[in-house]
This record gives sequence, structure tokens and C-alpha cells, in this order.
Amino acid sequence: MVFSLIVTHEPGVDNYRWARNQLRQIVGTKLRYVSSYQSVILYDLDEDPHEVAREIREALKGVGTPIIRVIPVDYVTDPYINDVVEVVKESIAPKIPEGTKFRVTLEGHLYAVREDGSRVRMHTIDAVREIAKYIDRPVDLENPELIVLVKVVKYMRGRRKAGISLLKPEELRRVSV
Repeated sequence: MVFSLIVTHEPGVDNYRWARNQLRQIVGTKLRYVSSYQSVILYDLDEDPHEVAREIREALKGVGTPIIRVIPVDYVTDPYINDVVEVVKESIAPKIPEGTKFRVTLEGHLYAVREDGSRVRMHTIDAVREIAKYIDRPVDLENPELIVLVKVVKYMRGRRKAGISLLKPEELRRVSV
């Protein structure tokens, strides 16, 4: 896995340093820095990213912090619709129990590859529909029990990767809430 935790924080170099320092104090050496840009920091870790994210959110509850969200990542792939759909079909959809209401949330842009090999940026709604059609469960956009999050991030010198996660709604909320 290329990275397994996405941390977003308030803009600014001071907030970046403050966020990194808070994370080091809470989690220590479990986190391995991978990359950062603007207000996003990518980490990798050997432990369950959902559990580490929960630990961070709990430690920051009621505390002043520049950290906005801590998002665990289950799978990383290239930001092409075919690659994302393959991960969802093979690894995400089977984990969603029968009858569980879900929604797909896309943050960033996915690309389709044309027959000539060129890539074209997809409209968000088209990408979401393409992903959702491979999950045979009821869709609930307002009150889902699970969220399939696809977040496209810059990774190492401007390349892009898609982080794919199966999350409970509370795992996507702001840290301070």
C-alpha cells in the first residue's frame, strides 16, 4: 500500500507543523510520513488505519487542533475509473452486508481512458454512477450506513492516486465534532 491515512488540516505552514506535532504525540512512530501538499498529509502505517484514525479523533476531541479530518484508506490505485471499479467490485462491495444502505462519495476527479489511449476527466456524477452500479445494495444519499469514499490526492511530485475506503459516516466527520 502506498499510503493508508489521509490527514487534512487548516491551511498554512504553522498549521502543518502543529498537525504533524499533534499526530506524533498521539500516535508516535506508528505513522510513516509519505507526502504532503497544500493542506493534506499522507501517512502509511502497519496497523489498522480505521483504528488509528479513531484513536486520533478520540485524542483530539475537545482539544484545539488545526486537523480537520483523519481518513483511513483501505486501498490505493491509479485515478482511472476502470481501476477504481475493479477495486470496488473485488474488495469493497463484498464487505457491505446485505440490505445495508450505502452511498458513494467522490472527492477529486477520476479519468476514463479512450480507445486511442488518451485520458479524459469524468464528470463526478458519471464516475459515482459507474462505481455504484457494481454494488448491489440500497442507495441512501441522506442517511447511509456505510460510505464508499474515493478520494483523489496528489502523491509524490504531483502524481495522483485514488484512495478508496469503506467508512462509517462518523469516520468522515470533522475531528472537532
